[in-house]
This record gives sequence, structure tokens and C-alpha cells, in this order.
Amino acid sequence: MSFGPEYFSALPRYGVGLGVNPSDMHEDYLDRAPVDPDFFEVTSPAVRHQGPVNYREIQRRRTAPAGFRHLRIPELAADHRVLVHSTDLNPVYPQAPEEGDLDSLRSLVAVADAPWVTEDLGVWLMSERHVYPYFMQFPVTDATLAVTVDNVHRIHQGLGVPFNAEFPPMSMEVGDMHAFDFFRTLVNETGAGMCLDIGHVLSYQIARGASPTADFHRLPWDHITEIHLAGGGIDLHSHGYQYDDSHGDAPVISVCFDMLDEIVRNAPNLRAITLEVFGAKAPRKALATLRSIRERPSVAAWSEDRSEPATPLPQLAEARARTRETVVGMYDLLHGGEKVSGKTLAAAGETVLHSFARAEQKRWEYDRIQRLRIHGTNVSSYFPLTAGWLMHREQIEETELFERLVPRLGGSEVTMWDKVNATFEALVTGQPDDRVGQELFRVEQWMNTCAAARSKDETAEFTVRVQRVITGLRTGCLAPDRLLSDEPITMRHLGECRFEMAGGESAPQDVPALGTTPHPTEPGRAACCSGQ
Repeated sequence: MSFGPEYFSALPRYGVGLGVNPSDMHEDYLDRAPVDPDFFEVTSPAVRHQGPVNYREIQRRRTAPAGFRHLRIPELAADHRVLVHSTDLNPVYPQAPEEGDLDSLRSLVAVADAPWVTEDLGVWLMSERHVYPYFMQFPVTDATLAVTVDNVHRIHQGLGVPFNAEFPPMSMEVGDMHAFDFFRTLVNETGAGMCLDIGHVLSYQIARGASPTADFHRLPWDHITEIHLAGGGIDLHSHGYQYDDSHGDAPVISVCFDMLDEIVRNAPNLRAITLEVFGAKAPRKALATLRSIRERPSVAAWSEDRSEPATPLPQLAEARARTRETVVGMYDLLHGGEKVSGKTLAAAGETVLHSFARAEQKRWEYDRIQRLRIHGTNVSSYFPLTAGWLMHREQIEETELFERLVPRLGGSEVTMWDKVNATFEALVTGQPDDRVGQELFRVEQWMNTCAAARSKDETAEFTVRVQRVITGLRTGCLAPDRLLSDEPITMRHLGECRFEMAGGESAPQDVPALGTTPHPTEPGRAACCSGQ
């Protein structure tokens, strides 16, 4: 049975979806919200480990938080697009796949109409030792490659759809082959697909002391069908840096988004991008991350099957002038009588300065963005609703808001509250006819006053429906006529920054909390794709 790039190029684009264990499913993922996942990649447990459910698991399901439901592939496939993630094929282990395992997967593939079966390329099961469900990395050798090629051919014959070999976490270099060469040879020999789990690739790059995208030219780009993303973090230990693939509610670290952009732009047969949320307990946070992935320019262009516009070349006359200035300036630096310094760089001209020390410029730019985020997040915590509204009003991202906000704050001669208050007021009143922004700013000014005074039973009147703004910032429904009231709305401080609103044609309502701080999963306690 023949698979490979031609097969993958003919498949539809599945879009941006969620990778879940059956126990991770929450009703928020299923309610067709504005950030509805395009598909679910559901983990199927190993057939050889499907014994009776133990009493602790039954207790856990019975006491699961509100909204969580235990759903397997057949239960989801009737109403949702489903991809299959196996934990049972085990092709790097020197034992041929068993017919019973393939029978079970064949039925799931048929029910889900799945175009492939994805599985982390690792040692899931051993006849000699207990492993499952925390699979082990494999030795990257030509012997393992020979075993895997034969096993994948057998899987293709038994399943009728291609195996999608997922790049596994590799915290150690084991074997004498480059892992990218291993995967390239494997998929070229078998026609299999490849799933690039970005955190797993990052763990390998860190283990070998390489940059995140080093040697990407060795990847089999035509065979890459799927990308996995998940929450995690990089920790510094006595032995060096290590990536912790924690999943759950942990945030996706920034370098993984940079790697995502690179892969999306270079994989012509990419068909699915999956955010894995094994063990997540904050489904709305997962959906917010899903939305941020979908809105990235590289992903948005891919979803619409278009290329990101190429940067146009300068006009020839301008190009000649800039090239001449750069070449002459470089010559004068390298052949002059003065040491290279800020003075001589400035004298060499602007084009030389733009070309000089590119890696250092990137380092400084990275630091600029991080500092803007740190300070911007801190000061916007005084006015989170107003900040959200400003981003909506101006159609800008968070970083651009911080670029407008932080430089205007000034020095320590003015107290934090006074300068933050004045800066937000200046940004809001930049559009005098924006009633929603001005009312939100007044609301949050008063709420901050209540927080400082620590009093309760204080009241004030406004004409903006704060609950609708909070919901609208999450869903994108922020039409001003829905947010403003013709009648005064009374807000009461109940103490400890709990507030209640009444009026504006509605019964008294509590103002919901504006968000919580995420708590990343502790190292060593990560949820796995166990199918449970």
C-alpha cells in the first residue's frame, strides 16, 4: 500500500484542534463557541492494558469537576471531526505489531474516518519490563531504524492508512544517528507521515546543545502532516537546561510559537495543528490558547491556504544606493585607522548599523519585548478591562498596546497610581466619542479606589454593562450598543474587591472575577497521552 507526499497533499486541511485523553473532555470544548476546535485528536489506550476500570478511576469520574465528561472516539465521531492518537503500535520495539492491536485501531479509524494514526515514536511496551503509559525514548541507531521500517510497513498493511510518526521527547542523546536523519529515512522508506511535536523537538535540541531550529533543513518537510503544541517550561538543573513537557494548564513557552511559525511556513503538506491539553482543568484557558494559535499570522495564512505576502524588493535605484553605502561603510570600518567603536559605526552610516551584529540586535529586541510585557502586564493590571477594550478599539495586539503604554509612564517622581491613571486616561480619551472606553475607565478607577480604601458598601453609578464587557472580551462580541445602558447601573462594593451591579434593566449580579494566575504542572507530575 503506497502512501507518502502525494497521499498527504490530497487530504483536506483539518485546521487547529485539541489533543485530549477521553477524561479531558469538557463541555466548553463541545458547545460550538466562537473558538470551537476544528477537530479533536483523541488518545486510544493500549489494548494490552485495557483491563477492568479500578475503583479509584470510577471515583475520579464520579467526582470530576463540573463540565468534564469521559468520551472516547466512537462517542465523539458522530458529531465532531476526530483524529486518532494510538499508544499501542510500538514500532521501534523489536516485536512485530500484533493483529489484535491493529483490529482495534482499524475499527477506530473506520469510525472516525481518520486519515492516519499518530503515535509518539518511543518504547511504549516491553515484554521484559513495565513501561506503559510513560513511554521511553529509543536508541537512535541504524538497527532501531531497520526494525522500525519493517514494523511500519506491517502497520500500513494492517491499518490501510499511514502511520504518523510523532517526534518524541528526547532529554538525552542516545545512539549514533541524528534524530532528524532517522525520521527522514523512516518516512522516505515507508511513506509514513511525520508529526512534529514542538516541545519534543525542543527537548532534543536542548539535549544536544543546539538552537531550537538548528538542522531543520534535515527534516522531511513533504512528509510532515501534523504539529503538536503543549504547555511546558525550561528549567536549569545542575546538569544543564531541560524542557519540561508538562501539558495541563501550563502556558506554551514563547520559543515554541517561534518554532511553530518556522514549521508552518516550510511544511507543504501540513494538515493539522493540535494543542495537547492532557490533564487540563481550565478549559477556557485552553480555548484562549487555541484562539491565539489560530490568530498567529503564519497559522491564519495556512488555514486560508495562502502564502504570507513576501517582503517586496526595494526599487533598483534605492537598492543601488543602499548597497553602495553599505559596501563603502564596511570597507572603511575594516580598513580604517580607528578601532571599531560606536563612533566609527555611526560614521559608517545607517545601512551598516542595520547590518551590524544581527544576532545581538535580535537578542536586544527579544529583551525589549519581554520587558515591555513585564511592565505592561504590571501596570495594565490596574485597568484590565480598559486595556482589553483599547486593544479591541484600536485593533492591536497586547505588545503594541504596551508599546504605547510603557514609554509614557515617566519616572519615579510620580507615584505608580498617578502615572498609570494619567496614562490610561490619555489613551482612552484619544477618541473623545468612545463612551464605552470612558465608562470602563471610570468603573475601574472607582474599583481601584475601593481597593485602596478597603471599605465596603460604597456605591457608584455607571452606564456600562461590565458583565457583558467581560464576556465580550472573551468571545469578541463587543458592539457598543450592547454594552451601554440608557439607565444608570449601580455598582456596590461588598468588601475585599467583590462587586455587585444592579439596574440597567437587570437584576443584581455579581461582577465575575477577571482571571486567575496559571499554576504550571510540577515537574514529574505531567499528564501523559494515556488514553485514560
